[in-house]
Amino acid sequence: MKIALCGNPNVGKTTLFNRLTHSDAPVGNWHGVTVDVLTKRIGKTDSLTDLPGAYSLTARTAEERVTCEQILYGDYDVVVYVAEVNNLRRNLYMLAQIAEAGKRAALVVNMMDEARGKVDLSLLSERLGIPVVGASSKSENPKTAILKAAQAAAQSAPARPNYLTESDVIKRANELKPLAEKAGLDPVFVALKIEERDCDVMRRVGLDGKCEGNTKCGGCADCEINAASDRPAILRYRYIDAILKDVIEPRGANVRTRKADKILLGKAALPIFFMVMAVVFVITIEAGKPLSDLLAGLTARLAQPVAAADLPPWVISLICDGVIAGVGAVLAFLPQVVILYLLTAILQDSGYMSRVAFVTDDFFKKIGLSGRAAFSVILGLGCSATAVLTTRGIAGEDARRRAAFVTPFCPCSARLAVFTAIAAYFGMSGLVVAAMYAIGFAAAVVVLKITVAIKSRGKQSADDAFIMEMPPYRLPQIKRVMSVVWRNVLSFASRVGSVVLGVSVIMWALCNFSVAQGFTGGGETSIMNTFARIISPVFAPVGFGNWRAVTALISGIAAKETVISVIASLGGMGEVFGSPTAATSFMIFVCLYVPCVATVSALAKENGGKSAAASVATHTVAAYLVSLVYYQSAVLFAAHITAFIAVWSSVAATIVACAAAMIFRRGRIKKRAA
Repeated sequence: MKIALCGNPNVGKTTLFNRLTHSDAPVGNWHGVTVDVLTKRIGKTDSLTDLPGAYSLTARTAEERVTCEQILYGDYDVVVYVAEVNNLRRNLYMLAQIAEAGKRAALVVNMMDEARGKVDLSLLSERLGIPVVGASSKSENPKTAILKAAQAAAQSAPARPNYLTESDVIKRANELKPLAEKAGLDPVFVALKIEERDCDVMRRVGLDGKCEGNTKCGGCADCEINAASDRPAILRYRYIDAILKDVIEPRGANVRTRKADKILLGKAALPIFFMVMAVVFVITIEAGKPLSDLLAGLTARLAQPVAAADLPPWVISLICDGVIAGVGAVLAFLPQVVILYLLTAILQDSGYMSRVAFVTDDFFKKIGLSGRAAFSVILGLGCSATAVLTTRGIAGEDARRRAAFVTPFCPCSARLAVFTAIAAYFGMSGLVVAAMYAIGFAAAVVVLKITVAIKSRGKQSADDAFIMEMPPYRLPQIKRVMSVVWRNVLSFASRVGSVVLGVSVIMWALCNFSVAQGFTGGGETSIMNTFARIISPVFAPVGFGNWRAVTALISGIAAKETVISVIASLGGMGEVFGSPTAATSFMIFVCLYVPCVATVSALAKENGGKSAAASVATHTVAAYLVSLVYYQSAVLFAAHITAFIAVWSSVAATIVACAAAMIFRRGRIKKRAA
């Protein structure tokens, strides 16, 4: 059998998929984790395809469109629909649409261990007319039961809700039958979707904005009905309410969740979030320091026997400087990366991250996005490329493209290795590293505001309405959290063993070989030195106009982890940076400049090549300007504190004056309007 696994977001669908197929697909306690289809073997001959979460067969986002296309046009023998036990009324809405489309289906009621009352699955199965299976992450693997249910559903006729036999629905379906059959859709399903003014279905059957013959599409000026009808939704919920009567014996509501939400979603929601993230960064930096120092010491010891061996100088340099120093410099900061992954995974699995999206919705709306962009921002702390892909879950084409464009400004875990290495060498506190993240977020907001102003699309369109899935608070499951951490650590380690190692060796060769003299062990005649010296004067105003720093920046385009490995292979921090001020300016530049190749590729895939090129240019300009302002201000402060105060007082006064003028102007406009 070919089985499609689908359901609403946050019903445990991908976790169930991993259990059934023994996979490690990314899971999370928020919307938009699954953004594309993933197919794996289940059993010896069957295949299971995990589809992105969707609320209905009316697509609002790119990921929901994928699900609708797969269900309606995919060659599946049966659809296994996953619902959460405590949200059956809402979850069954999409299942009703699947039945309308004439698809064979089986139902899995998930999270049975969290049920707030007794659930009669046998009665539910009898009324729906399809097999129903209960499942829970704390019970044994339901693979056998689900396969049996899928087999039974595949061998049975599709279940048909009783409202599909109403006379007006049948009449409308008969009128649309030729168009529906030509499009490969069920006529009754098409009739209801056109009454809802579903643009995708109308386009499929050729009724996008016009009427053909005596058929009324409900979506153009020639029709009697010019607005979407609520009747299909009313019919579905009336059917669902009848199905669920006496199926669930309710207990009390979840009082603890409501009490926690009063605090975490109240007036102090944003301050609490900022405090939580500050604690995450401080713990990440401070708790990881001892282990990082230990790994750095082990790396140094590993190089000692190689340096003392009777080998050609270039071999010793390759192993010590190109491999051990390069790769070891990145691996030394693996503890901080692991801690960051662990803490963010705990926050995600607990249900808190969905609350973050809720409380930040107003803020993101003001800058042209929605609260769902918070998921991409948080994921950007781990990997920018992954975060860009998750923007598919944002409704509205403009908002989705903007979110993908600015998400790489959020510093990823690879940049964290650079920040912690420089901060540790110069004795900076963890707050300096936290400041880099604040700079990244601030830059994202500024760039977003500028792009919205340029395109004059600051107002959210109607299809950008934010639907928030609010899961209950849960104690993070150790197995699930560790699975997320392990997958991310393996990804990080694989990059170190492939991209970082390769770039380190290439950079070592470019920095230690001359075209004319061969191996030189560095020096002014090396290939990279010659090239980097040509462009290094450009970086003199930002504090690191030397060929070593420029070489490290160039390597970081492939992967940000390589910045530290190249610095280590070129003599270390002391050789690259003349002062802590220059090092801090370098950190700011790394925080904001060109994303890695993988992220640029993801941007090109989501937004197109022009957008990816514009992103590269924007990141480079933003990095240079912010680093320039910081470094020149720091130099001015150190040399002429009076001039520093005068300059920045003038800047502050100008900003305040501009803000006051804008407020006054808006007040006059409102007064005139009144």
